Amino acid sequence: MTDDDESDPQEQSDQSDPPDSPAPPESSTTDPLEDILLSLDAHLDVLANERRRYLLEFLWDQPGRVGSFEAATKHTIAQLGRKYGSQPNHDDIQVDLQQHHLPKLADAGIIEYDVRSQTIRYRSNDRLEEIYERIAEFERDR
Repeated sequence: MTDDDESDPQEQSDQSDPPDSPAPPESSTTDPLEDILLSLDAHLDVLANERRRYLLEFLWDQPGRVGSFEAATKHTIAQLGRKYGSQPNHDDIQVDLQQHHLPKLADAGIIEYDVRSQTIRYRSNDRLEEIYERIAEFERDR
């Protein structure tokens, strides 16, 4: 038996794989239920914050589900004022929406935000809307 014959069988099989074959995705699962739960978790995470819910409510009420960032800010401020009895500072809310909530919604694929035109476009998501309705029903019943 030569030194070549004593090499690790795993190394030999690795060498036979084509060099440009794609690696399996790290996050893929074989359990469809796990994929559903991850998706549910992502939707719940998006809807967990009232400011994001107010942004979505605003967009759902707009023609074509597109609105300006300034109008969305004003809507959010009005909703917060109604809920808490006093209007929060416009600039504070604007910064919070722009730096935290719009990016979170965009990263989740829920909205597209055009910084140049200051336009927010909702990307239709039936499941998100269904979950939102359940949350809204829960809040109404409290």
